[in-house]
Amino acid sequence: MSEPDVSVVIPCRDVVDVVEDQLRALQAQDFPGRFEVVLSDNGSRDGLADHVEAWAREFGLDLRRVDSSAVGGVSHARNVGLRAARAPVVAICDADDLVVPGWLRALAEAARGAELVGGVMDVISLNDEVRRAWRPGPPADGLPQKFGFLPYAMGCNLAVHRDVALGLGGWDETYVAGGDDVDFAWRLQLAGHRLAVATDAVVQYRYRTDLPGTARQFRAYARCEDRLLRQFAPAGARPEKPSRFRRDLSWLVRNVRDVRGDEAARGRWVCRFATFRGRTAGNLRGALGR
Repeated sequence: MSEPDVSVVIPCRDVVDVVEDQLRALQAQDFPGRFEVVLSDNGSRDGLADHVEAWAREFGLDLRRVDSSAVGGVSHARNVGLRAARAPVVAICDADDLVVPGWLRALAEAARGAELVGGVMDVISLNDEVRRAWRPGPPADGLPQKFGFLPYAMGCNLAVHRDVALGLGGWDETYVAGGDDVDFAWRLQLAGHRLAVATDAVVQYRYRTDLPGTARQFRAYARCEDRLLRQFAPAGARPEKPSRFRRDLSWLVRNVRDVRGDEAARGRWVCRFATFRGRTAGNLRGALGR
């Protein structure tokens, strides 16, 4: 059998209850070439390995599992999947999201002219209005940016040339709670490679439904900002103006009554506070040289 044109890597852990929908969505792709699906299992305890052969038969996919349990974290799972991939182009998606028809074809076509391709996110289809109110949505038809610097591809919706990713050392596994996809995309571009957007490569992205978990996620993302700034400031990344701190604090004080409001208002305030707290902690850690 010939080698696949694209390898789809899904970093995963304990996803038996949700991954079948994503596999069904991959089955429905209209990609004209051959592709394989690699489940990079980061330490599942739900019997994931026992289902792989049955899933391959049920969905008619070239599907296999690789063990990435040696080190916890999505970056390690991506790297193990990247090394195991048999195709020259590697696409990445998450187990609990849904890729829309045309997703893989759009990524692969865009990858002919760029070493890294990011798709776009649909946050409407899988999330109720309350959860959407908790957080700002991603760009509707482009790639996100940070610190007035370079755009980046989100780690749950991208394609990359395997040799380029391996040449960069893959994803930095010391970014364990956010910032990994930003770091990867910025290092790639600073090495002279191209980043493109594929607007037809849409992933229906699933938000967390519990407020404490969402707040922890926001705090972790914000904590990594100082590290990204220190790492990429020589290349042109610039911190937010000092007025950002005062503006955010003022908003939290003005709207503190929302903590007793409805679920949407309370969640929006809690997530904004978590981001403020994480950003402040990251700045302090940077000031102390940690």
